[in-house]
Amino acid sequence: MRNFPKILMMLLVGLTFLFAQEIEVTGEVINIDEVTDEDAGYTMLQAQIRTRTQERIMLELGPAWYIESEVEVGDEVTARGRYLEASKIRVRQMICNNVTSEIRSEDYQPLWLRTRLRAENHLYDPRTEETVKGEVTDLYIDETSETMEAMVKAQNGELVRVRLAPEWYLRSRVRVGDELEVRGSTVKDKGETMIMAREMRNLRTNLEIALRNAQGFPDWCGKLKGMHKDQGRPYCQDEQVGRGQGNQ
Repeated sequence: MRNFPKILMMLLVGLTFLFAQEIEVTGEVINIDEVTDEDAGYTMLQAQIRTRTQERIMLELGPAWYIESEVEVGDEVTARGRYLEASKIRVRQMICNNVTSEIRSEDYQPLWLRTRLRAENHLYDPRTEETVKGEVTDLYIDETSETMEAMVKAQNGELVRVRLAPEWYLRSRVRVGDELEVRGSTVKDKGETMIMAREMRNLRTNLEIALRNAQGFPDWCGKLKGMHKDQGRPYCQDEQVGRGQGNQ
């Protein structure tokens, strides 16, 4: 019994050494899941792999929008990272489909936070919100914002340009011919009037989708806390993604 504290200390030192070491694993993706980080405010992608020795390991990746290569069940991935716990690794770098994704720095700081930019010249203005209802006559990706937009024929016959969200966020939940009810801010973009949608209801599917919050900040972007005295201010991966942030 006298040696028990020494044995325990040795075990703790061994575990600390193990968890601090970076390892490399290769395996087939057998499951993919998205877990919301409530504190950070964004969704993290996780992938479970089965190695050649039949070991199952969970890989903690990062936000799906940040990963360079789309990861699907059946893909073979090679990941470098550190153990968070038994059979779970926090990934720093991943290779999938011959594409390398740098997810964290060498000191394991999330790279997706370093690329977030303040949208100082925000477009969204809650004071100009209005509701438009009509049929989608066209869908396209705006080259400047890289965001899906729709031309909506309102009930009075007017064609209204509506900025929605990135295509991956909508996931084909809107198509030409659908009747939409959209609420958002009427703004000017390069001299052209459009509506930046805050919420959308597809009357064909009766599906309601939140796109931005009351100040116009995109729901698909995370929040970076504690970096400034005004903690909690929202940040986005790229100003061009959402092109809209309300007054703080």
